Amino acid sequence: MKGYTLKKTTLLLIVIFFIIPLRSFSQVSYYGGKGLLRIIEAETIHPGVLAINAVYNGYAAGDNYDFSEDHSMYLGLTVGLTEQFEILSQLVPYQDDQKHTWGPIGDTKLGVKYHIPNNSTYVKFGVVGFISIPTAVNHNVPFESYSDDAMGWGLMSLTSFDLKNLSSSIPLKLTINIGYRDHNWGDQFFAARKDQLIGGIGFKFPIRSNLLYSEVSGEYFINNSENVSPSQNFIRFTQGYRFVGPWHLICDLAADIELGGYKPDAKDLFKDSYIKDYADWKIIFGVSYRTTLFAGKTKSEKLQEEKARSEQQELDTIQDKREKVIKDLEELRKQLEQEKKPNAE
Repeated sequence: MKGYTLKKTTLLLIVIFFIIPLRSFSQVSYYGGKGLLRIIEAETIHPGVLAINAVYNGYAAGDNYDFSEDHSMYLGLTVGLTEQFEILSQLVPYQDDQKHTWGPIGDTKLGVKYHIPNNSTYVKFGVVGFISIPTAVNHNVPFESYSDDAMGWGLMSLTSFDLKNLSSSIPLKLTINIGYRDHNWGDQFFAARKDQLIGGIGFKFPIRSNLLYSEVSGEYFINNSENVSPSQNFIRFTQGYRFVGPWHLICDLAADIELGGYKPDAKDLFKDSYIKDYADWKIIFGVSYRTTLFAGKTKSEKLQEEKARSEQQELDTIQDKREKVIKDLEELRKQLEQEKKPNAE
């Protein structure tokens, strides 16, 4: 129990370490990229912006015979390149190994999101591709999503519906993610037992300067249904609240609830490595920071600048004409005064 208290204290200090320097706003997801927690939106963050988010999640449960716990820390980095492209990454500086106060690092994900341009204000489309680098010391750790000690890749479609732009008084935004993940790009594409269908659906609802969001997300073994039943896949419901914290930080408080409801016994876990004892619930806390790397502009900002420049040119033209009229009138006045002077002769 003493070790458990020490672990909680250490993690709390790490969370505080991440919080103190953060000062500004960014809406980025658990994995990096503009979004909710795990759901990634079709749009990108502002061009030229670097968004950093630190996320902690924890789980603990026990009975008279056993005690289990799981703590992890994630660091997401997102860079807006243009209005259509952003680079995203997820690092895992701490992953629980169930043995030590400070666990080893986890796997690393790198990806690129492309926002598909369209003229609709109601629906936006995008796609994100990513690779998974096996930097973790331990793989397929208890209570977490399945992972493999190999280079992997994934591709996911992103669709966002903004209901407030659909003649609706409800400022609700709905996003759907559907994708495919190959845990080992050295095996046969779209046919390996470990390949998964990934994605989910989420919505967010602003409440003044705060945000309420809900998600259902998961990973499904698409080629392994004969050994892994639907209830044995990892599907979770997440309820979250995003708010402005001290020093203008953007903070996330959320909770996961595992929806499968299947609890494998030791025989099941020994029989198939794809059957896991996922965490029944998790508490999640995150903070976000944003800084500008370079001066980038969106299409709408460029149009606004062009409009302002055009309006200024029109004003300058009118001003030049007005000054010319004033000058002509002054010359005419002088000419008339000259003509009125008596002839010296």
